[in-house]
Amino acid sequence: MSRRAKYTFPLSDGRIVGANFKIRGDYFRVQFAHPTEEGRYVEAATGVAVPKNFDPKKDKDPPADWFNESSKIIQRHYSPTLPTDLKKVTWETVIAEIEAECQLRTRSLEVYLSTLSIFRRYVPGSKGPGDVTAEVAIAFMKKYAADGFSRSKKSDAKKYPRKAKTVENMVRRMTGLFAKLMPKYVKENPWSHVKRPTVPKTVPTIPTETDVTQFFTWLENRYPGWELVRLFVEVKALIACRLQDLCFVRSNQFNATGCTLTINPSQDKTHRERVVPLPTDVCAALERTKGPTFLWERYLEESKKHRPSKLTKYRTEFTPELMYNAMKSLFRDYGKTGGKLRSHGLRKRAITLTALATQSVDQTAEAIGLDAATARKYYLDAKTAFDGNDLLKKMAEVLRPKK
Repeated sequence: MSRRAKYTFPLSDGRIVGANFKIRGDYFRVQFAHPTEEGRYVEAATGVAVPKNFDPKKDKDPPADWFNESSKIIQRHYSPTLPTDLKKVTWETVIAEIEAECQLRTRSLEVYLSTLSIFRRYVPGSKGPGDVTAEVAIAFMKKYAADGFSRSKKSDAKKYPRKAKTVENMVRRMTGLFAKLMPKYVKENPWSHVKRPTVPKTVPTIPTETDVTQFFTWLENRYPGWELVRLFVEVKALIACRLQDLCFVRSNQFNATGCTLTINPSQDKTHRERVVPLPTDVCAALERTKGPTFLWERYLEESKKHRPSKLTKYRTEFTPELMYNAMKSLFRDYGKTGGKLRSHGLRKRAITLTALATQSVDQTAEAIGLDAATARKYYLDAKTAFDGNDLLKKMAEVLRPKK
C-alpha cells in the first residue's frame, strides 16, 4: 500500500502512514495500512461529501476537509501503537487499568494494590510510576526498613521493628509490579537497583501424615457428615493446586467420564492448563456434589446448615471468592486448636511426595505445573524426598574402595 499511496500522514513518533481516498456513494472514505496487522488495510468513512463536479478519473485531489478528517481517523487508529508520555501517567490511571493490562488474579491484584498503597503513604509526592527513580526506591526501602509498625492506630501505640523478611517482601512485590508495568508505563525497573536485606533461608518442610490425619479427624468431628468440605480438601491434596485455583473451578471442567479435573490457564497463577486424573471414588463423589455452574456451588446452601455465619446468612448467590474466604477461615479455625496443617502445606506435601516417587524435581515440576527452581526453593522438603542416608547405604558397596 505504501508504494501506491498517493497521500502521506505523519505520526508523532516519526512514522509516515500512506493513504488513498475511496468514493462510496456520495461520500469520501480513507484507506490506509492496518496499524498492527501487516498486509491488511483499514477503510473508514470521513463524512466528507463528494462535490458534484468532482471527477475521479482526472485524478483530482479530494477537498481539504478530507485531509483533516483522514488525519484524525489515522491518528485515532494508530494511537495505541504510539509511545505514551510516561511522565503524565498517574497512579490512578495505573490502578484503574492494571487488572486488565496485567491479567492479574484477584488475590494478586489485592497484594499489589496493598503494596502500592504503602509506598504512596511513604512517598506522598509520587504522582505516578514515571517519577519513581532508583534513588526514590532506595530511599523508600531504607525509610520503610527503619520505621517500625504498631498494632494499633493510637498515636502512643507501641512500635515494633520490621523483620528483614517483611522488607524483602515489600521490595520483591514492588519489583514484580514494575516488571508488569513495563514497557507501557515505565521504561525500566528502578527496583532492580535496590539491594534487598539478607533473609535467613528456611528449609521447606511438609506436614506429617499424622498432621493430615488429625486434620481430617477434626473436620469430621466439627462438621459430621459434611461431604462437600471434606471432598474439597481431599481434591486439593490430590492435585497439589493453590487454594484459589480450586475455588474458581466450574462444573464443566470436571469430566466424570474421563475422571479428570481441568485447571484453566486463567485460573492458574502461572497461566498453565492442567488436566489432572482423579481416583474413581473421588469422581463419583464430585458427580454427587457438583453445582450447576461452579463445582463447589452447593457450599452456600450447605454452609447455612453446617457452618452458619454472617458471611453466608443472607447471601443468595455463590461466588468463588466466597469459597476462597470460607476455606481460609476453615484452616484458620483449625490452627486455633493447635493443629499444624495449613492449606498450602498440602501443596508442599504433594510436590515432595511426588518427587519422592519420581526421584526427579524436573519431572515433578512438569507434572504439577510449576518451575523446578520454584519447587526447590519454596515447596520441596528435600530431606523427605531425597533421603541422603538411605541413598548412601545403597551406594556403600559402590563407593567403598576395593581391596
